[in-house]
Amino acid sequence: MPQVGPPYERKLVAPAFLKSTHGQLGCTSCHAGQAQTMDPKTAHAGLIRRPSADPVKACGTCHAEIAGKFTKSLHFTTRGMETGLRALSGTVRWPAAKQAYQGKCHACHATCGDCHVSKPPYVPQPPAVLGGLIAGHQFVKTPPMEQTCGACHSGRVAAEYTGAYEGFPADVHFSKAKMACTACHSAAQMHGDGSAPSNRRAVKNKPACTDCHPTAAPGKGRLQAHNIHGSKLHCAVCHGGVSKSCFGCHAGEGSTSRPVLKIGRNTSRDLPYVYTLSRHVPTTPDMIDKATGLVNTLANFNAIPTWKPATPHNIQRVTARSRTCEACHNNPNLFLRLQDLDPRGSQANGRVVTAPPRPMQPR
Repeated sequence: MPQVGPPYERKLVAPAFLKSTHGQLGCTSCHAGQAQTMDPKTAHAGLIRRPSADPVKACGTCHAEIAGKFTKSLHFTTRGMETGLRALSGTVRWPAAKQAYQGKCHACHATCGDCHVSKPPYVPQPPAVLGGLIAGHQFVKTPPMEQTCGACHSGRVAAEYTGAYEGFPADVHFSKAKMACTACHSAAQMHGDGSAPSNRRAVKNKPACTDCHPTAAPGKGRLQAHNIHGSKLHCAVCHGGVSKSCFGCHAGEGSTSRPVLKIGRNTSRDLPYVYTLSRHVPTTPDMIDKATGLVNTLANFNAIPTWKPATPHNIQRVTARSRTCEACHNNPNLFLRLQDLDPRGSQANGRVVTAPPRPMQPR
């Protein structure tokens, strides 16, 4: 999203910051540079623009445990992207693909300051337009949802959650309960637990619906649908809304996106369900060939589905699918079928295709 707000927000240090704990440390404690001169050019010699790019060095003195764990978190390492690209490229092609990943994909990683001090930068084309400071360089304990979480995840998640997609309702947790992202995604999850999960689904302390809705667990409540389906269905299969799916290549030309709702077979080892809502992730065999200078850099393209389990952020208590059993069982269009697949897509998408359930007679 483009930079909004007056230019001074990008650099002005609020007087309140100078009296804060971090402000009393002095600029050079984090940013280096030369404090003994009033000449701007000389003062900025050796300046460190993003000190928390090295969390342990910048923040570890006072926040040793958090900083140490954060260096292995997904937000800092973008390991989820790395894991996916490594699988697509294979062992032989990975060294070339890794350079493209480090030069492009890893640019999205977040540091401590990117959440607690500044707004994310907007970088459509060089040079970068800096996102500015959240509150005059003051350190914000809980990052503001719209300025931080929503700025980086605005392409799909934030829009789903807040109802920005015209014609589609906001997530009930936002519209009714007024919950911010941190209500489910705790600081402990964002900072990491010191392990190195391969992707977001492998995070041990990720939120689950049953954390707040324990009686929705199979056999724990009186709702027949929950008990009958057991753990076969991800909660979003019944309670999730449409998800933006992108087709084509987001790194090339001609990619398109549209809202879809398809139920498919789960292909993730880190999820216990048989069926999940699925969304299409834009990947093509030549997606990063231009960056690597190779042909078919993604050698394993046809071995990995491009229809993947979705985690929609537009949950509704009652949907057309959950209102009656027949609404889902008698609607084959809800399920990912062979005719939904692009023949140019990954051959592995056939593993996600599923037959609709047995039709039911209206009760």
